[in-house]
Amino acid sequence: MNNSNIKVYLGISFALIILFILILVIPFSKKKPYPLPPTPYTLPTPTSVETDSTDSTDSTDSTNIPADFTGVAEEELPPQVLDASLQKKDLRQKTPLDLSTFTIDFDYGEDKFTVTLKDPKDQAQKEFESWRMINYPGLGAEQFLLK
Repeated sequence: MNNSNIKVYLGISFALIILFILILVIPFSKKKPYPLPPTPYTLPTPTSVETDSTDSTDSTDSTNIPADFTGVAEEELPPQVLDASLQKKDLRQKTPLDLSTFTIDFDYGEDKFTVTLKDPKDQAQKEFESWRMINYPGLGAEQFLLK
């Protein structure tokens, strides 16, 4: 290869490296912000404003509207939904729950209870189902993930 070609390649490579470094460094260099000039006067603070000492609550003002209706419709939950949510809250507060044949924990990502069955699993699953029906009948089987 010719010696002059090597010099040209090295020169172009060097120029590209310098250009690359400048592209990386220039956006991150900070310019100093201009300092704000001091204001010649001070603004009043809310505590320095004097208010009228007369009581304005005695006069009837037509712009005051009582806030007895906020626009939301109050809706009663069905008793089954309310009971299920209270049972779920109660069991969630007791977790992690470690019993003799199974362990219950709550998975917040799935919003379900995780049941880890101990050996023998078929007997542990039967005991879990009977325990669930006795203690938390409002919670369906879809609320529990069996492992």
